[in-house]
Amino acid sequence: MSDSRAVALARAHLEAWTNHDLDKARRNLAAGVEFYSPASHLVGIEEYMDAPRGLAQFAKQVVPGSLRIIAALGDDRNALIMYQVDTEGGPIGSKTFPSAQTWVLDDDGKIQLERIISYVAPRSSASWPSTKT
Repeated sequence: MSDSRAVALARAHLEAWTNHDLDKARRNLAAGVEFYSPASHLVGIEEYMDAPRGLAQFAKQVVPGSLRIIAALGDDRNALIMYQVDTEGGPIGSKTFPSAQTWVLDDDGKIQLERIISYVAPRSSASWPSTKT
């Protein structure tokens, strides 16, 4: 089954930043993008990408190729993806981050709203199996 428009963009966005292609990730964002997490509320592309709790700070610590999609669903404007990534180095150290994240696209197909819930766990040899939806 092929991904909906929103799921395809959200997957591409995850692939970009987890592989350290921050320019590509930036191009996925609407000018007034809003990001919500338990740790922050960021508004606008610059804050989303470059704030102290912005995407670039976290992405630098993610191990490229560690993205594992657990489940994904959505429609033309909304996506929900459960995934995990691994980190190494930096202030976070070696951890696994299982996450559930939602995206809402604007009329131009850019990310307007993003919400995330993550859990940090010490890295182990066990991981969730990846499934395709």
